[in-house]
Amino acid sequence: MDKIKLIIGREYWTRVKKKSFIIMTILGPILFVGFMAGAIYLGVNDSKTYDLVLTDQEGIFGVVIEKTDFEDSSQINYHFHDGSMSDEEFKESPYDLKIDLNEALLRTTKVNMYYKEQPGAIVTGNISNALEKSFERAKLQKNNIDRELYESITTPIGIVKFDIDNVDKNTDSETGAMVGFVMSIMIFIFVFMYGAQIMRGVMEEKTSRIVEVIVSSVKPFQLMLGKIIGVALVGLTQFLLWVILSGVLYSVAGVVLGDAYGDPSALVDQQMSADAMSEVMSEMKVDENPVAILFKLMHQVNWVFLIGMFLFYFIGGYLMYGALFAAVGSAVDSETDSQQFMMPMIMPLMFGYIVSSMAFTNPASSVIYWCSIIPFTSPVVMMVRVGSMALGYEPIDWLSIGLSMALLIGGFLFTVWLAGRIYRVGILMYGKKVGYKELWKWVRYY
Repeated sequence: MDKIKLIIGREYWTRVKKKSFIIMTILGPILFVGFMAGAIYLGVNDSKTYDLVLTDQEGIFGVVIEKTDFEDSSQINYHFHDGSMSDEEFKESPYDLKIDLNEALLRTTKVNMYYKEQPGAIVTGNISNALEKSFERAKLQKNNIDRELYESITTPIGIVKFDIDNVDKNTDSETGAMVGFVMSIMIFIFVFMYGAQIMRGVMEEKTSRIVEVIVSSVKPFQLMLGKIIGVALVGLTQFLLWVILSGVLYSVAGVVLGDAYGDPSALVDQQMSADAMSEVMSEMKVDENPVAILFKLMHQVNWVFLIGMFLFYFIGGYLMYGALFAAVGSAVDSETDSQQFMMPMIMPLMFGYIVSSMAFTNPASSVIYWCSIIPFTSPVVMMVRVGSMALGYEPIDWLSIGLSMALLIGGFLFTVWLAGRIYRVGILMYGKKVGYKELWKWVRYY
C-alpha cells in the first residue's frame, strides 16, 4: 500500500506542478465564462439597427395593410414607400432591407426580403412575426371575422405535466434532462482527456525503458493502479478549481452585466418573440426574464445530491475506462498502434453519449433506463436521469441508482483485473505488433 501511495503522489505532484496544468486551470474558467458572458452581452447590447422599407406596389397601405401593424423596435425601423422600388433604387437608398408588398402575399406563406447586409435569425424572426400579425389581421377583416372571437378560438394550449404520485409540482423532465446532459458532457470529456493522459504516460515510460527500473521495486499492478488513481486526483483537483473559479467569475460577470439582466424586455426582444417567451413563462409559472428563470432553476436544484452523483460517476467512469487506457498504453509502442484498440474501447461510452442526447425527446425511454444501469454507459446516461431528480421533477429512484452504482463499482473492479493482466505482460513487451489474439493470451497467463 505504501508503494501505491508513493506512485500516486509522484503522478499527482508531477502533473499538478506542470505549467500546462496551471495555465489550463486558470485559463479554462476564464475562457468559458468569458464566452458565455460575451455572448449575453453582445446579444443584449447589439447596436446594429436595420432600416426596413416596405414598398406598396398596388396601393394596399390603409386598405389591406395598416402601417400601424409595424412598430419600430430596438433593432428594426420600419419605413413605407408608395409604389415600387427597383433593385438599383434600393442599392442607392439608405435602407438595409426591402420587402415588396402586394395583395397576393395574403395567399402565400413565403415573402421575399432583399438585403444589403444579411440580418440574423432574431431580426428575421421579428420581421416575420410582424408580417404574420398584419396579414392575419387583414384576412380576418376581409372575411368579417371578429378578432377577439378568433383569438379565443385559436388560443394555443400548453401542456403542463404532473406525476400522479407527485401532483404538487409540474414535472418538466426535459429541463432536468438538459441539466444532466451538460454534466454528462463534462464526464465524457474528462474521461477521454485524463484517460488519454494515462495511456500516454504508460507509453512514455515503456518506450524510455524507465518502467524496467520501476517494476524492479513494485509490482506492475501496483504501478498501474497508482497511475490511474494519481491522474484521477489530478482531474478531480482541476475540476474543483474550475468550479470555484467559474463561480467567482460568474459573480463578477453578473455584477458587470447586472443592468442588462435587470431589463426583462431587452433579453425578451433579443432571444425570442414576446409570444414565445410568455408561453415559456406561463408554463414555468413565473413572470421573470430568462436570466431570472435560470437563477430560479439554480436555486431549485438539490446541489448536494447532484454534485455527489456527479463526483461518483465521474470518478467511477474514469477509473473504469482509465484502467482500459492503461492496458492499451502498455500493449503498444506508439499512439498510432493504439488506434485499433481505442475504437472498441470507447464505443460503449460514445453510445451512452448518443443515448443521453435522446433524453430531450423521450426522457422516460427504457433504453435510457437500462443504459443508466449498465456500467459501460451509466457514467454518462445516469446523469441525465439525475438532473431531473435533482430539480425535483422526478422522485429520487434510490433502487436504480443503488443498482447502477453497485454495477459500476463491479465494472471498475473487473476492468482493473483485466487491465492488470494485460499490463503486467505488455509493459515489458517491445517492438511487437499486438493483436486481440495476443491480448487474450496475456489475460490467460498465470
